[in-house]
Amino acid sequence: MKFFSSFGFWSKKVEAKGLETKLVFGKAGLRYFVVLMVISLFYLVQNGLGRSDQQLEDAVKTMELYELRLEMNLNDSLNTGQGTAIERERLLMAIETRIVGFLYRIPDYSYISSLETYLKYRPNLLTQFPAAVPLGKGKYSISRDYGFRIHPISKNEKNHVGIDLSAPDGTTVHATASGTIKEVVYSKKGYGTHIIIWHRFGFETLYGHLEKVLVHKGESIAQHQIIGTVGSTGSSTGPHLHYEILKNREKIDPRPSFDLKKKIYDELFFSNSRTEGVE
Repeated sequence: MKFFSSFGFWSKKVEAKGLETKLVFGKAGLRYFVVLMVISLFYLVQNGLGRSDQQLEDAVKTMELYELRLEMNLNDSLNTGQGTAIERERLLMAIETRIVGFLYRIPDYSYISSLETYLKYRPNLLTQFPAAVPLGKGKYSISRDYGFRIHPISKNEKNHVGIDLSAPDGTTVHATASGTIKEVVYSKKGYGTHIIIWHRFGFETLYGHLEKVLVHKGESIAQHQIIGTVGSTGSSTGPHLHYEILKNREKIDPRPSFDLKKKIYDELFFSNSRTEGVE
């Protein structure tokens, strides 16, 4: 009996010691695992960003090549032929297989020039991302541009991440692209009463200091649809619309989007008029 008692006692001691060893090893292993994960994450972020930049650069070069070939095709179209039309459709189809990924990837409007000739053939794409002015022609003036400025209330230098369009109270505000109403916010501070709209390709737009809101959260809206009216709610010194564009959650300069649709349609109209004149 003494043998079995002694054996049981020492078995418990060995098990306890083993458990203690496992606990110590577990803590050390956890620390090692955390350090390893931090190093791996840093490596992935660094290399992932590098790959992302390279992918964007490659995509831009590809689109610029297609742009050049489309431009040549457009010039050749004056000397019409079936081969020219077939080549043009082939180029358009090649771009369309890449266009969605390209538009999601680009960070701002500086890359849109790679698509201008394509957009002459597919102008309806311009309804799906911000490509127009949110106020009617002749109904506004730009009072504050995008960039650093002295805040009119705090008098401190601050980065103005949108454009202010001065207009009379009650001037109608239009959606600059089709999309879905993400938020309708009523506030006495900041942007005051404002609307945020989701669009395709990672774009969002914000319309601030509104007097009235004519849409509701979750509503699907069309480009140029009236969504509200100009006011002076929130931190404002007078009636105006504060307009912002976000691309992949980063605020960008809205100015290049203002005349984009008009420019493409004007060029399209001119091209069609020139073709009809030749015929």
